[in-house]
Amino acid sequence: MRLSLRERLELLRQGVIRGYIIPSLEERGYMVSTWKRPISLEDMILREDGWKPLYTRFTSWETYTRGYPLYLYFNTFYGDVYEKAYKNCFVEFLLNVKNLKLKPKLIGVFTRLNLPGGGYYWKHRMAINLNFPEACVKEIDATYDQLIIMLDREGMLEELASCE
Repeated sequence: MRLSLRERLELLRQGVIRGYIIPSLEERGYMVSTWKRPISLEDMILREDGWKPLYTRFTSWETYTRGYPLYLYFNTFYGDVYEKAYKNCFVEFLLNVKNLKLKPKLIGVFTRLNLPGGGYYWKHRMAINLNFPEACVKEIDATYDQLIIMLDREGMLEELASCE
């Protein structure tokens, strides 16, 4: 079975994530959730012969959470294919309420994840450098806390709790 460069890079990223980052996050209380990140329009590219996926056959859609309402997803397929690209990965923090009306101060911190059939979810994306997995864990955990604080300050936690 031949693997494309994109598939090999995705497997390298997943190796670091599954071998170190996820176990470290589990020690901090993050667990696999039953909700999975949906496939979105940004996960595909428009070619002459139609929409083609950027994700590979190895892409995992598992999401993790430390508590409602924020979910964590490791986007290992997104990114350019270039030298040392295996070092970079995107982490997405998702609100799993479809078509949620977000407060104006949070727009920009969260951006839309548009769905092919219509509708959207809100996400916050950040890049991590997999060369330093311990720093990644700290950065992910700190960003998760910051986003929860921002949601709380804007009164969104109560609104999200009523959607649960």
